Amino acid sequence: MESSTTVPGPASRRYDCPQCGAPVEFRSSISLSSVCGHCRSIVVRRDFQVETFGQMAELPPDLSPLQIGTKGLWQGRAFTLIGRLRMHYGDGAWTEWCADFGQGTQGWVAEVMGFYMVSFAHQVKLPYVDEKFPAGHVLNIGDFAWRIVDVKEGRCVAAEGELPMVAPPGWTRTSVDLTGPNGEFGSIEITDTENEFFAGEYAEFADLNFTELRKVPGWDMEAEITRQQSAAMNCPSCGAPVNLRAEGQAMSAVCGSCASILDTSTPDLKEIGKVAQTTLKIQPLLEIGTRGVLRHETWEIVGFMRRNDRWCAWDEYLLFNPWLGFRFLVTFKGHWSLVRILPGHVTESQWQGQTFKVFAHEEAITSDVLGEFYWRVKNGERAILTDFISPPFILSKEELPGLNEITWSGGEYVDSQEVQEAFVPKGRTLPPPSGVYLNQPNPVNKRWQEVRTTFVFTLIAYIIIQVLFMGWGIQRHISNTGVTYDSQKPSEVLVTEPFRLEGSSAPLHITATGLLLTDTYLGLKGNLVESTTQQTFPVAFPLANYTTDPDATRQKVTLPAIPAGEYYLRLTPDATATLPNATVSFTIERGGLFWSNFWIGFLIICLWPLWLMLSSSSFEKRRWYESDFTPYGGVKDDD
Repeated sequence: MESSTTVPGPASRRYDCPQCGAPVEFRSSISLSSVCGHCRSIVVRRDFQVETFGQMAELPPDLSPLQIGTKGLWQGRAFTLIGRLRMHYGDGAWTEWCADFGQGTQGWVAEVMGFYMVSFAHQVKLPYVDEKFPAGHVLNIGDFAWRIVDVKEGRCVAAEGELPMVAPPGWTRTSVDLTGPNGEFGSIEITDTENEFFAGEYAEFADLNFTELRKVPGWDMEAEITRQQSAAMNCPSCGAPVNLRAEGQAMSAVCGSCASILDTSTPDLKEIGKVAQTTLKIQPLLEIGTRGVLRHETWEIVGFMRRNDRWCAWDEYLLFNPWLGFRFLVTFKGHWSLVRILPGHVTESQWQGQTFKVFAHEEAITSDVLGEFYWRVKNGERAILTDFISPPFILSKEELPGLNEITWSGGEYVDSQEVQEAFVPKGRTLPPPSGVYLNQPNPVNKRWQEVRTTFVFTLIAYIIIQVLFMGWGIQRHISNTGVTYDSQKPSEVLVTEPFRLEGSSAPLHITATGLLLTDTYLGLKGNLVESTTQQTFPVAFPLANYTTDPDATRQKVTLPAIPAGEYYLRLTPDATATLPNATVSFTIERGGLFWSNFWIGFLIICLWPLWLMLSSSSFEKRRWYESDFTPYGGVKDDD
């Protein structure tokens, strides 16, 4: 792809306007025409002569901070804004600033909805394209595959300053806006005479390092109020005053007195439709005209609309800031999200370093409109809306078949308390959130993140301690002893020879092995007795020799934490009548670990994280039961 540059023209100089005689300065060598600031005539420079080419309409007042003479820096290249075009299409408008980058290079800085596109003309072979190509279609231009995101026929309604071409009043062209594979900006400009290709990047206000900006009326205390901005505007239908809060940026507004939808793209307001009278009775939770600080930025609420799909309805507030453009504050059942347009976005699975899952796909209908908007919003407006989530983020794809446009937006969940503090006057309270919202952060996950590190280190330490005790807790043989049962003395208490335990407390393992006749039973129940203190520890050995259970002649008892001392076993026999006598031997061992205690401790440590995991799963199930793509089956609730 080869970048083209304009061949330097005559040196910068000043001419007299052929129409009114006022001075018209061509400060840039690349300029071909300039609009006379006195009579609005289009002055065209041809070599060293000038002539007029019609008269340009006056630009409507606006709240853009940019002006002729504003300087900027983009990717290390300085530029100066020398002229601008105001382009209008059926349902909206945008501004294109001509930028002089020096050394005969001219570029464009397009301004729309608070974001910017910096682009340059490129000489490439273009495929055939016209206004009938649908949004989403892919065009191969140069070495890239470009996706069509918007097709509009634009009409020049006003201009000022210097331009590299002649744009008479009413001049039209079709703009096919494109997005590259990595979010690049591209546009094919189709006129009656040629097709031009422009390529560059999207940018935000801070990216362009602007200086020598204009003071914005209503936002900067030192801003100059022009004649047009001080003049009252009235509804052409009922005569009621109309107060525009995003003047020059808004394309439509609803008269609060008669419900007329007004075209605000020109200084002369025109009625273009109506909203239902019932709309005027709606009392939004947030009042239009309120300013507040949300996420460290000042915003003014300029518009309100209610939308619905086949399941539910929700409200969207349009926020405006002259330097940051527009944002949407979306609310449903007490939940809030701050949403912005994402120019250049093309994928449904990635944004903000997050991976998204599809949540909903519905046709959304605009049912009520109040205030002003940057497009000609109207009742009954339809769009195909697809939502993707990665809480607290939401990614939305909006397809507007009637406008041949695909728009992506991204948002983040906002706590209702933040909205309360920003826009709600004292004495009023927003309703609390109800249910689980599609991009609401999982509160249990937050608690899990808070305890996760502590839990992992505690579990590791617990396991290490157990491993160390395994080395210290080897079972050691202490003694062998025994008793003899005699059926002639069935009630005689059996007592073993004493044995001694040394060292600190440790588990004691006693294994009894009985020599019994077939199909007989001998139960020995009693105590381990400390000889000096007579402290006792209960034991029982149910010995048997049945064909159905041949291993029952051997029984083991383990006693935890038996201290040092001299001990013996004192046991009471309980035998079957057919057992004449029997010998029982005891093997005494000491040490080792109680694994049951380890697993009990392990379970106690894991109990809280396990509860968090189950609670988190329950929360996610409630979220996804509301989805069109729920993995749990069934149909989501119709609220």
